[in-house]
Formats: sequence, structure tokens, C-alpha cells
Amino acid sequence: MTRAFPISLRALRAGAVRAGALGLLLVGLASAAPLKLSNLPVTVEPSAKLLTLTPAGIRSAFPSAAGRPGAVFMTEDRKVSVALEWRTGKLAPNEVEKLVAQFPTVIRAQVPGVKALKANLVQLGGKPWAQFIFTTPGQGDDLRRELLMTSAGGRILVMTIAGNVRDYSRNETLIRSFASSVRVN
Repeated sequence: MTRAFPISLRALRAGAVRAGALGLLLVGLASAAPLKLSNLPVTVEPSAKLLTLTPAGIRSAFPSAAGRPGAVFMTEDRKVSVALEWRTGKLAPNEVEKLVAQFPTVIRAQVPGVKALKANLVQLGGKPWAQFIFTTPGQGDDLRRELLMTSAGGRILVMTIAGNVRDYSRNETLIRSFASSVRVN
């Protein structure tokens, strides 16, 4: 029996964060000691090459409180975003691996025009994460989305990496390094 996981993909359909209008709502992260995110059970390694949306910027980019991430980071060129959201939906640590088999059906049902979809189980910060990388048609270039999900305090922690294929490729080293630095507290 397939279990439904309460993950909304509306924000993915809308594309990457509208960074142009949010220029004043971004602040840089200094490269320093690990940073504990106050509203998420997560610690990240800051990077001088990543910007972070302020709470006002997050509210502006994600007007609906439903599905609003707790933290959003962006590349300096504002082309690729990394959003972290701690969902209220339940997810036990032993269920993460099950997502790899079950969640692609949810993605295909909720996201129109999925061209390619890969699902894997990866290790980040010593924890298993279900990873889903998919592309959809975009104007001039395909849109690339990566969902990473794990259990944090019995709830679903989602990391969404969004951008178009070319911009992601240009920023891949930075994004991979940041994603690898995420530690669940």
C-alpha cells in the first residue's frame, strides 16, 4: 500500500524564487563557524558566496503560509535557490528509504510535464535523505528541481534546490558543498 506524504509542490511549479524583486531582502552569509538556523532543526556551514533571504523576503517570495520555507539561500547570481522547510507531516527515520520508491508517483501527479525524474537514497550529514531530481520544460532552458527529504524530530525536513539546468550547472560545486553541509540537529 502506498502511503501519501503531505508535501505540496506548488512552489516548484512557480519556478525559482523571484530574486530580482527581492534584491533588498537578501543578505550575505559570511564564511564562519556552523550556523544554527533558529526556526529549523538544522545547522549549516555558511558561505560568503551564498545569500540568504530575510524573513520579509521569504514572506514576499512565498506569500502563502502553507508551504513557506523556514530558510532560503541563493547563489550570488540569484539563479539557484536552496529552501529548507520543516513540515508538520510525520516521517519516521525508517520511512525515508520508502520515499524513494513511493514519492515519484506524487511528483508525476502534482507537477505537469516532468521530462526526467531520478530517485535515490543519499547520505548527507550522516543521515539518509530521499533525493528526487527532475526537470520540466521552461522558457529557453529546462527547469531543474531537486527535493531532498529526511526525518527530523519525527517530521519531514525538505531541502529544495531550484534553478534552470544551465544555472545549476554553473553553480553546482557551491550548491553541492552547501547541501552537504546541512546537519540535522
